[in-house]
Amino acid sequence: MPIHALIPSRTLLIAVDPDGSWSLADDGTPGSADVDFRLEITDDGGSGCLLVCTSLDGRLAADHWFASLGEAQAFAADAFGVEAQEWGSGG
Repeated sequence: MPIHALIPSRTLLIAVDPDGSWSLADDGTPGSADVDFRLEITDDGGSGCLLVCTSLDGRLAADHWFASLGEAQAFAADAFGVEAQEWGSGG
């Protein structure tokens, strides 16, 4: 799938649950750790796009569907604090 926007490495503070799921954490959350992620917004093969978050060590991943690139970038700004200028071209 074509990549519309890319951040090759971004550190996120996360907490990993015993079942392997993960979520963003706040400072002081027990068991939280900084983990480096690759963030990319790809074509979904249809009318929308996916924001894909994958830890650089390959242990953790998640994706979210959006109707547009702008919606995906707005979510990344709200959820991860990503600034618009951080996004690079996916090629």
